[in-house]
Amino acid sequence: MANFIKLIKPKVKRLFKNIINYLSPKYYFDKISDIDLNKLKQKNIDTILLDLDNTLVPWYNNYIDPEIYNWLNNIKVNNFKVCIISNGLSIRVKRIGKELGFPFISNAIKPSTKAIVKALKMLNSKPENTVIIGDQIFTDILAGNRLGLTTILVKPLAKVELITTKFIRIIEKKILKYLIKKNKIKIITKVNNSFQELK
Repeated sequence: MANFIKLIKPKVKRLFKNIINYLSPKYYFDKISDIDLNKLKQKNIDTILLDLDNTLVPWYNNYIDPEIYNWLNNIKVNNFKVCIISNGLSIRVKRIGKELGFPFISNAIKPSTKAIVKALKMLNSKPENTVIIGDQIFTDILAGNRLGLTTILVKPLAKVELITTKFIRIIEKKILKYLIKKNKIKIITKVNNSFQELK
């Protein structure tokens, strides 16, 4: 038994490291409007893929905060290619997508990469020039990392969520706590908005 444990221990560590890497965002912001679009451009990002619920709007309504609305308008001014990619129902995603004037894909089933690949083809974009922004590591971040996109995690806009999401948040908090403790992730605020590379 001791020999067996010794044999599989390196494999388990390697597996754990790979899982953590897939769940680790490149950057972590308090909110989406804190993200400096000019610094994205400096990093050769020309395409922004956006989650919807609890990233742009609260899960339970369609209200867009004025600060976020202005940030979204600046995306247009800066000529970024954009697509909303949401696991939400089509009627809700369509309504908000049309209001903002952005193309959208609903029922995305993230962390499946199918919808992201579809968006990249639609926008004629490359993974290395694309960022995905969302509030969940098990959907947005995992899907983006699987395709080699730049991934940005933001804190959820509201605490009101589905019961299943609340359960996932418990696991998510433990993983984020581990990442922060190991200096693999740092929250970037307006004060320290340096876009420093995370280890």
